[in-house]
Amino acid sequence: MKYIHFWKPFLWLAIICYGLFIPANELPTSTLFNIPYFDKLVHFSLFFVLCVLFFKPFKKLNLKHYYLAPASSILLGLLLETSQHLVTISRSSDFYDFLANASGIAVATLFYFLLISNKKWEILF
Repeated sequence: MKYIHFWKPFLWLAIICYGLFIPANELPTSTLFNIPYFDKLVHFSLFFVLCVLFFKPFKKLNLKHYYLAPASSILLGLLLETSQHLVTISRSSDFYDFLANASGIAVATLFYFLLISNKKWEILF
């Protein structure tokens, strides 16, 4: 039953998978999404949140959360990015998307360490 602690990151991971594997012709085409490199901002944000959500379950299980949360997020980011072109016909893998994922994870780790860990609002995550 230890997996119950991971319900938030797994739910977020399902949302990420939906977003990454949706056919390209079904992606929104609003003028809001015409911002240069908006795609990279989305990747950064998705994996920032994923990494932040991984910290608490690993910490609750008395595991090395400062290593496992970022490592799990990086591994999932790499796996999802490399499999994106295998699962869908209209999408492809992009090294710069992976760099955006990794940047989001790095910032999330700093964010958690500096602003959340052992603070009173840690309970919210």
